[in-house]
Amino acid sequence: MAKVYGIDLGTTYSVIATLDDNGMPEIVVNQDDGSNLLASAVYFQDGGDPVVGEVAKNQKDIEPERVVEFVKRYIGKSDAPTYEFDNITYNPITVSSLILKRMKEYANAQGHDVKDVVITCPAYFGNEERAATKQAGLIAGLNVLNIVNEPTAAALNYCCREFKENRKIMVYDLGGGTFDITLFDFSVDESGNALIDIIETGGNDRLGGIDWDARMYDYMCEKYAFENGISQDDLDVEVQHKIKAQTEQAKKDLSTLQKKSYTISYDGDRTRIELTREDFESRTQDLVEQTMDFVSTLLENAGLSPNDVDVALLVGGSTRMPMIKDAVEAVFPNKVRVEDPDLAVAKGAALAAAIQWNERIRQIIDNDGETVADPVNPDEKIDTNLPTSAAEAKGAEIAVIDIMDGGTVSDKLTRSLGPAVFIDEEHYMIDNLLFVGDEIPAEAEAVYGTRVDNQAEIKIKVFENVVTDRENKYVKPSIDENGDEQYTDPALKVKMIGDLRMELPPYTVKGTPIRVVFRSSAIGLEVTATNLENGESANTTITTANTMTANELDEARTRFANIKTSGQI
Repeated sequence: MAKVYGIDLGTTYSVIATLDDNGMPEIVVNQDDGSNLLASAVYFQDGGDPVVGEVAKNQKDIEPERVVEFVKRYIGKSDAPTYEFDNITYNPITVSSLILKRMKEYANAQGHDVKDVVITCPAYFGNEERAATKQAGLIAGLNVLNIVNEPTAAALNYCCREFKENRKIMVYDLGGGTFDITLFDFSVDESGNALIDIIETGGNDRLGGIDWDARMYDYMCEKYAFENGISQDDLDVEVQHKIKAQTEQAKKDLSTLQKKSYTISYDGDRTRIELTREDFESRTQDLVEQTMDFVSTLLENAGLSPNDVDVALLVGGSTRMPMIKDAVEAVFPNKVRVEDPDLAVAKGAALAAAIQWNERIRQIIDNDGETVADPVNPDEKIDTNLPTSAAEAKGAEIAVIDIMDGGTVSDKLTRSLGPAVFIDEEHYMIDNLLFVGDEIPAEAEAVYGTRVDNQAEIKIKVFENVVTDRENKYVKPSIDENGDEQYTDPALKVKMIGDLRMELPPYTVKGTPIRVVFRSSAIGLEVTATNLENGESANTTITTANTMTANELDEARTRFANIKTSGQI
């Protein structure tokens, strides 16, 4: 029986899970160190295989210039850094692929056959970040069945064990580098299957546990400088490294203790500093308040009060800090649940993978053996265990816990999407076709006319933003009709994510109708333009400077296929 896998590709730690014979999720243990987790750190050792995991993370104290961490914060973004080791250039996509590959390799060493996976991402990731996450999976040699929002995966894991009919569950997900907040509506259909619908979602993909770590580092530096009668600006680099090496552990210690002392040894001297939970919490209260502002906005947008929420589920390792539970408990008294904060997302992803697999199997059977193409990149060559005939597909469904087998899970768009067009003779605006909150997969179309006689081509610039008003859907684009950047309201998060060009035949008259179709899934956006006069069309899967082109992706897959990862130096 084939297996499928769920992967929580985290900022600080990653996890891989599958389903047991009873259809319940279980973690694949990282045999490198016997942990359920894999540190999302890569050490590029000189002349050897990339080392991924806790050993790589610890190596930062010795060779910080050869260790890469926290790449999830940059994947698919315009400010993504590049790294060069031994004449090979890496970016957040390829570094992430090494983390995924390490999980694949240690799972396979235990008898697994990791090919078909669902990878999770923050709910607030846009099109580029999701596409980049999928590309990391492809480079790692995985068939990415879907990209699922992390809170959705956590909700699935909770639902499969604690499901009760008609409940509203808020998932507060504070990970190492990202924060998501999502409100779900749970119900059961007449057949006893779970129906999970997203009501509202929000978050910040640049807010997470490493921001608390940064505050802890400043706290410890301040205490060290005070004890030695010097300015923080005068701290030696070696001292800074020694303090930084203890910050994460200090944060964990103060999650269980009211105070703790640490000793920093340097240049023959030993400095004892005492930290207290009270001081640390006062220094980070504004970060907690930022997350709770999202909670308030979420409820307001949904038209609900805290009394309407049945369960507030805390997910992500950073929710272990007492200040987090206290803040959420203050709004949702006696409704807070903390279960598997580090593992819930991966377990839910394994359930999502099985549900997705079974849907594909049923489609193959219904289509008389025709394998269902990738919804965004139908020509991709993928290594998969999916059957190639209806005969093979019969009986190939994966056992899933009853309430989830046949259930439905809906993720929704967290960005509105549309082309920039002239809405009149003077105004060049984004005409949003898909909106925040539309259920995925989503599709919409509009018909536009050519602007002048004998127009040689149409140029469609595609934008994303966070506008939700369908009545006032036109938005000023961040790039004008001439391709020059222009100011837009930062609150609208307007960003150009790609373009499409279609040549027009000679003598095309002004006003010739051009139909533009947007199709968005959880793993990409496809745009098609069709000349309705002659039926000619062009389409593209949106790729930008922040993701890889088809050629770049093929090259990376070939190059990385021969790279082995290690968990040890």
